[in-house]
Amino acid sequence: MTLRLGFIAALMLGAVGCKGKMPDLIPLGDQPTETPAPNPSGGIVVNAIMACEDLPTCDRECDAGASDRCRRMAVSYFSGINADKDETHATGLFVKACDMGNASACLSEGQMYEYHHGVAKDDARAAKAYRSSCDLGMAAGCVNYGIMLENGRGVPQDLAAARALYESGCAQGGKQSCSYKDALDARIAADAGLSPTP
Repeated sequence: MTLRLGFIAALMLGAVGCKGKMPDLIPLGDQPTETPAPNPSGGIVVNAIMACEDLPTCDRECDAGASDRCRRMAVSYFSGINADKDETHATGLFVKACDMGNASACLSEGQMYEYHHGVAKDDARAAKAYRSSCDLGMAAGCVNYGIMLENGRGVPQDLAAARALYESGCAQGGKQSCSYKDALDARIAADAGLSPTP
């Protein structure tokens, strides 16, 4: 199953790295924001709420180590909200915020490299960023990293590790994680000539 999760839909999944029961919403970055509508194209979804309102202030705060300000500036440059659209600059800011430990920025960095927004397509960098997002506790990063592992994109194929990521999310109530786990179980069973277990 190679269907890619949309950014916001992915935020709703349960996966490795979440503690306890999956919350109704996972905040983007370091502060709560409203959730925009899902993007059926599977790319990055942004809205003005996630963008930086005052670029000079965000720039100063980003330089001072505020990862969410770096991420919000990246959203501004990616979307052209309150800044000239510049996907290359946006990617650099997502990378900077991810390096500061911002799980949402790591997820977005992965998407920038996977979908080649302003940078060359690089599945290895995308997988690394998704893993960072997962390690930092973002469910969507775990599922996207699982997809990369399942399909051997940017990392060696590892069906057991992908299944573990999906199973963990499913156990926490992530319906999409359950769907990915079930599809992978069916694939493994078919490859082995067995019937999938319910």
